[in-house]
Amino acid sequence: MQAFDWSKVDALTDDQIIEAAKADPDSVMPTEAELAEFDLVLPAKARREMAQAKAPRAGDGDDDSDRNNPPKEAAE
Repeated sequence: MQAFDWSKVDALTDDQIIEAAKADPDSVMPTEAELAEFDLVLPAKARREMAQAKAPRAGDGDDDSDRNNPPKEAAE
């Protein structure tokens, strides 16, 4: 198996990527109106992490000692 040369992809500008997507018959570019209809859905793990970050910690709230511990669901 031959390795893919990602340097060519990394060298593309955003405009070049958009033009390539528009030229691809299998690509669909949503309109601004379609994008406005989408609902952002965060994965459950991201929602839990955001909730944990906002929730006050046990103790005085200023203790950073347990911030280096992985969350219980880290095995996901």
